[in-house]
Amino acid sequence: MTRFISFCAGIGLLCGTTMSADAQQRIIRVKPGFATVIVCPGAPELVSVGNSQDFTVQTTGNYVLVKPVAAHGSTNMFIKAGMESYNIVLQISDTPDLEVRLLPTARPPAVKEEPAAKAAAGEIGLKNGEGIRDRGIDQINPKTRAVIASYIKTPRPYTHSVANSSVVFAIDHLVQVEKQLYMLCTVINNSKIPYDIGYVRFKLIEQSSSFLFSKKKTKELELEPAGEFYNPTIKPNTTGRLLFVFDKQGFSNKSTIEIKCSEENGRRDLVLNVPGSYVE
Repeated sequence: MTRFISFCAGIGLLCGTTMSADAQQRIIRVKPGFATVIVCPGAPELVSVGNSQDFTVQTTGNYVLVKPVAAHGSTNMFIKAGMESYNIVLQISDTPDLEVRLLPTARPPAVKEEPAAKAAAGEIGLKNGEGIRDRGIDQINPKTRAVIASYIKTPRPYTHSVANSSVVFAIDHLVQVEKQLYMLCTVINNSKIPYDIGYVRFKLIEQSSSFLFSKKKTKELELEPAGEFYNPTIKPNTTGRLLFVFDKQGFSNKSTIEIKCSEENGRRDLVLNVPGSYVE
């Protein structure tokens, strides 16, 4: 089992693709003599392959390892992992996918329609009490609140995300509006226990490349949000949104933002690195 996990980690360095929530039925290319690793958001409860004679499947933790034994053909595979389900077509090909990451199908709930009086007060909330906590959010000017609300209504696929013990932390948008930077994040709790956010910390890292193509840190700076708005408790099988406001930052293609979401009284910490070029 240990060898299998080490093998998965090694393959991840060679090649990786991501399966977005908008493409839950897709073709995954496999090849005889190669192992394709499928990384699920949580430990799969059910993995079923149509043709078990020509395709072998092994699971451990969040990993599904697929190896074909035939030279030609295809089959279907179904994966059930918690609230997530994926319908996949395995296709034998000369150009295999060595690693495929399945992203959560869960989407943050739609923005709650607020009465005009509340909208004027500057509330940005979501349904079921799982939205952004109003803690001085009225200090954001109405024009900017309208821009942020539009991004909340149209979350995009999780280009940058990290998972730990059935909890997913993802960054949806990093938007520069006038002189401030707004970061909209999502926490998806697919576990059976609440996830309590103890703190979220940010670090700006600048790197430079040498003539040998190696990277070296030239700057490391803690970033302190000018404002943060979120509900710190994400109940089991629910989604929470987080909004952070920063003073204007000068990011470049050499910049990386390290985000650490730490669980209060728990070990499910989530660390994510986002390139500075992600700013919209």
